Amino acid sequence: MTAMLVHFPWMHPRLGQGPLPEGLVFFDPGVDMATDRPRWRPESLPCSPAEVRALLRSYMEFGERFPRVSDMKAYQAAGLDNFFTGTSLEFRSQLLGGAEPEAADPRRQAQVLLAMALSREEQFVAMREQEGRFEAAREGFAAVLGLDDEESFAELGVPDEVIFPRAGAELPWKSLLPSLLCFLPRDARLFVTDADVLRELAALDLDFSPCGQDGALLCCRLDEDGLERLCGVRVELSEPLTIVAPSQQP
Repeated sequence: MTAMLVHFPWMHPRLGQGPLPEGLVFFDPGVDMATDRPRWRPESLPCSPAEVRALLRSYMEFGERFPRVSDMKAYQAAGLDNFFTGTSLEFRSQLLGGAEPEAADPRRQAQVLLAMALSREEQFVAMREQEGRFEAAREGFAAVLGLDDEESFAELGVPDEVIFPRAGAELPWKSLLPSLLCFLPRDARLFVTDADVLRELAALDLDFSPCGQDGALLCCRLDEDGLERLCGVRVELSEPLTIVAPSQQP
């Protein structure tokens, strides 16, 4: 049986880059979405889609209490615990299913965190869909400033990342992996195409080598020590996790 290949870290199909391998799936944390790309939803998710929608609605309502994103410390890369900092006891209880933190279901917390991350990805995708308008504005700025070409923005200290943010820089993804591992089958592999994420993995000195004879895909193995260096938490693995990447980056 072929091992499941799951896109990582992005769960939104619109964030998949370049040609995707046959059989690849995007992880579905119980959030319904219209897409023609395959998604995989574990049968054992603690929360139903209706419960997930209610929790996300509560999360958004809570977030609207803060005038600035920097004021909302509810969602941070350190993990779900920081999400509870400063929240009301009522909201905290709802996320934990009415239980105290020490009695909370870690799989429920993992699902809620993944669903929140997918919600953030949806917002990011909506922003990226406006790139056409950003590019037109950039050309207009260049004309107003008397610049000969758009690349002159770099000389003024305005990098592309300011105008076209990247998912790897804008979305907290390192804390998602421990939550994702709560639901993945034992032999599942993760497929990564995002250049920022691959650079982070390369910084761990992981040994990428061809997965097959054609050399189209590269594989590496992430053990518990590497996972802890990446995510900042210790996760027990029955065997090292396989990361798959295209040999030619988009």
